[in-house]
Amino acid sequence: MSYKVLYRKYRPDSFDNLIGQKAIVDILKNSIKDNKIAHAYLFSGPRGTGKTSTARILAKAINCLNNKDGLACNECENCLNFNGNPDIIEIDAASNNGVDEIRELINNVKIMPTSLKYKVYIIDEVHMLSQSAFNALLLTLEEPPAHVVFILATTNIESVPITILSRCQRYDFKKINEDDIYKQLEYICNNENILYEADGLKEISLLADGGLRDALSILDQLSKNNSKITLDLVINEIGSISNKKIDDIITFLDENNYSEIDKIINSFLNSNLNYKVVIKKLINSLTKKAISILETGKCNNLDYDKCKKLVFELNDIMNKININIEPYLLIKLVLLSYVTSNSTSLKTEEEKNNCKIVKKCENNEINNLKNDKEDTIKSKKSKKENVDRFSKLNEIRINNCFVKASKSYLNSFQEMWNKFINNIDINLKGLLSDTKVATASDTYAIVMTTIRHKDLEINENLEEIINLFNKNLKENYKLIFIDEYRWNEEKRKYIENIKNKYKYEYIEEAMDNTQEDDIEDIVNGVFDMDKIEIE
Repeated sequence: MSYKVLYRKYRPDSFDNLIGQKAIVDILKNSIKDNKIAHAYLFSGPRGTGKTSTARILAKAINCLNNKDGLACNECENCLNFNGNPDIIEIDAASNNGVDEIRELINNVKIMPTSLKYKVYIIDEVHMLSQSAFNALLLTLEEPPAHVVFILATTNIESVPITILSRCQRYDFKKINEDDIYKQLEYICNNENILYEADGLKEISLLADGGLRDALSILDQLSKNNSKITLDLVINEIGSISNKKIDDIITFLDENNYSEIDKIINSFLNSNLNYKVVIKKLINSLTKKAISILETGKCNNLDYDKCKKLVFELNDIMNKININIEPYLLIKLVLLSYVTSNSTSLKTEEEKNNCKIVKKCENNEINNLKNDKEDTIKSKKSKKENVDRFSKLNEIRINNCFVKASKSYLNSFQEMWNKFINNIDINLKGLLSDTKVATASDTYAIVMTTIRHKDLEINENLEEIINLFNKNLKENYKLIFIDEYRWNEEKRKYIENIKNKYKYEYIEEAMDNTQEDDIEDIVNGVFDMDKIEIE
C-alpha cells in the first residue's frame, strides 16, 4: 500500500473529530438534528482550518439514514457508500472557473440523486470563479431544487460577490489555537510511534500559524529522518529560533548591550529563518517583559512604555515585506534605536552604509506611499462625485415619477420589466436579478433593489440599462434604481406630502381642495396597496 501523508490520513471524518471549530460544529449539528438544512452554505477562513473537511462531514451527515444528534451513524447504506458516491460532487473552482462549467452544473442540478437523499455540490476556492460564472450561478443558488445542497468554501471572502453571500448561510472558520494544534500533534505522534519532545511540537504549533494542515505537513517532513522531533531539529530543518535566544535579545536590550544584539541579528542574515516568526517571538517576549515590569516595578533600560512602543514598531515591519530591503536589517535598526545614546560611538562603517541603504529605501517607500495616497484621494473624490450625481438624479426622477404615478402604470411597467429581464444576457440579468418595480408613471419608473446599496452598482450602468430597455421595448422611459430602505423613506415622505397638501412640480391641477378622506385613495392608487393607515 502506498504511503498516505499525515494530513490526509488524519483528516477528520466526523464533527466530533473536527479540531478548533466548536461553535460552527454545534450550530451545524443542531440544524441537522432539527432538520433545518439550508440550501446553501458558505465556509470562509484561513487555509488548513477544516473548511473542506467540514463540507464533507456535513454532506455525509445530512444524507445519513439513521442520524444521531447531528452525527452520521457510519453504519447505514448511505454512510457506507458515501466515499466516491456520484451524488457528492466536488468542484475545484481554481481550475473550473468558467461560465461553461457552471452552466453544466446548473443543467445537472435538475437531475435527482441516484442513491442519496441530497445531491451535494462542494465548490472549493469559490472566489476563483469568473464574474460570468458567478452570475450564471446566482438564480440556481437562490432557489435550487429541494434535493440539492450547495457548500461553498473560500480563503478569500472579500472576492466573493455580495449577491452570492446574501444567498448563503455563512460560517467563518478561525485559526486553530496553538494548544489545540499541539494536542493533535501529540496524539498523532503517539499513534504513529514518532519520538518527540514537547518543545519540538510546541515550535511546530507556532510555525503552523493556526493551520493544522501546515502543522501536520511539517511533522510529516521531520518524521522522515527517523529522529526525535526536538526543538533543535525544528529550528535547523524548518527555520526557527529558540525562545532562549529571543529572551537573550530582550535581556541585552534591557542591559544596553549593543554588541551582543548586533552579533545575534547578524547571525540571522544568512540563515533560513522566517523573519515573521522572529518578530512574533520578539513581541511575545516583550509582552511578558512589559507585564513583569508592571507587576514588580523593576526596570533598567526598558520600561513599560518602551516595550509597548517597540512591539508596535516591530509589528509595522511586517507591513514592509514588499520593499526591497533585508527584513533583519530593519529589525536590527528598530531594536538598536532603544539602546541609549552612549552606545552610538560603537557603530561600524558597515552600519553607516546600511543606514544609507535603509534611508534610500525608506525615501522610495515614502514616495510610493504618497503616490498611493494621491491615487486613493482621487478615487474617493471620483466616487463621491458619482454618488452625489446619482443622488440629485434620484431626487428629480422620484419627484417626476410621483407626478403621474398610478397602479395602472405600475402594472403595465411591471409586465415590460419582466419581459426585459427575461430577454437580456446573463451578465446583466445577474446584476438586475434582485430588483422589483416600486412604482411607475407614463414616462418614469422607480425600480427597487432588495439588497442594500446594490443600487449604487446598478446606477453606474444606468444609461446603458435605460438605452437597452427603450430599444428592446420601443419605449421612452427614464428609470432610477434605489434600495428598499430608500424606497420606504420615499413612501413615507409621499404620504406626508399628500397630508400637507404638497404640490409636486408637474401636477396640472391644484390639490388645495383635496380632503383628508381622499388621501388613502391617492396613496393606494400609486403604491398598489389595499389600505394604508394614516394617523
